[in-house]
Amino acid sequence: MGREPFRLSRDSGNDPVGAAWTAIRRTGRATVGERLRRVRLSLLVAVQCGVAAAVAWWVAKDLIHNPQPLFAPAVAVGTIASSVSQRFRRTLLLIAGVAVGIALGDLLVSWVGQGYVQIGVIVAAAILVAVLLSDEGAFVTQVGGSALVIAVLFPARTDIALPRFLDGVVGGVVGILVAVVVLPLHPIHRIRRAGRPLLDQMAAELDRLADAALARDAELARQGLDRLRRLDTSEVEAAMSGADEVVRISPLRWHNQSALQGWRHGAILMIRSLLHSRDVALNLERAIRDDEPVPPSLAEAARCLAEAARTVGKGWSPSASRPSRSQRAAMSALRLVQEGLRSGPRVSGINVANELTIIAVNTIRASGVRKRDAESLRRDLAPDTAGESGKRHPASDQGQPRPDLPLPPAMGDAF
Repeated sequence: MGREPFRLSRDSGNDPVGAAWTAIRRTGRATVGERLRRVRLSLLVAVQCGVAAAVAWWVAKDLIHNPQPLFAPAVAVGTIASSVSQRFRRTLLLIAGVAVGIALGDLLVSWVGQGYVQIGVIVAAAILVAVLLSDEGAFVTQVGGSALVIAVLFPARTDIALPRFLDGVVGGVVGILVAVVVLPLHPIHRIRRAGRPLLDQMAAELDRLADAALARDAELARQGLDRLRRLDTSEVEAAMSGADEVVRISPLRWHNQSALQGWRHGAILMIRSLLHSRDVALNLERAIRDDEPVPPSLAEAARCLAEAARTVGKGWSPSASRPSRSQRAAMSALRLVQEGLRSGPRVSGINVANELTIIAVNTIRASGVRKRDAESLRRDLAPDTAGESGKRHPASDQGQPRPDLPLPPAMGDAF
């Protein structure tokens, strides 16, 4: 089978400007409900930023006695507002950028002096040195900004370097403490919030693929494939990484470590299911264009999997003998796939059946059933299908199948 490669966005790689405009238009079309949902989800982060800014200002001004500690709350807010899984790294980059920028600014001012031209030379030289040391945007920006402060605002003062550096340390430390120790986000809730929109979109596309199969509409299947390709899993991956950070550091969240492993495992499996849903769309389109039969039971199986995806995070059962709502829907999909295979589909139809089977098994495992038990259930309900490592038929209109794309290193199997 021609394996559908992982793509964050159809436009992101080849047309970054077009992708940016698409994101802007999407933001402009957001409903009042969507905007309120964003506000609700960001409420704790806003509180964290406010608390961190106030504490950083107090520490830098009253404890360290810096009369103008503007940089401390700025770094604190920047640390919290950055991607949750990159806080330590971003803080270290900010502090290192301050130190390097101050040193370069002092050195260059002593060499070239003051003036309009000299300011441009100092900033340009500082940025070039920063790029030579690292290509991280946060580091380069901070080096240039710190050198500019030294060159423009304090060219004749020698007492600004240490307070600014200490401000950076204070802001970074306070930001991390507030974000992961004092007011930490709930790690499980963070994964659920990040994964819910993705699962809802995946479910909607599976419903549309079922419609395409019943109507034998290849263009509808192609549109579904395009939309599935544009689904971005980076927010879920960042949420998992951030959740790991929180339960590792925050004493208030240490008790969530065991539960987090189960949710992380489920999120990994559903990301894999998203990739396989692209293969469902790809092979369905080919089956229709090649005038292959597509059994109606495969369309119904796709609808069952849409229901399973919508409810996978709402129920947990470690036993298939007492299935959750999501597991029941996935088991119904397995029965329908087996029924479809009995009607004699051809190459692409068989591939569709196999991909639907993999999604069903992944969904059953994501909601609590062990891999061995889920595979045993597949063999009982759909013995004619291949498992995830099973052999697939090559796609009829492709000379060479594309290789499977492995999951990122952080996304390996949890169990």
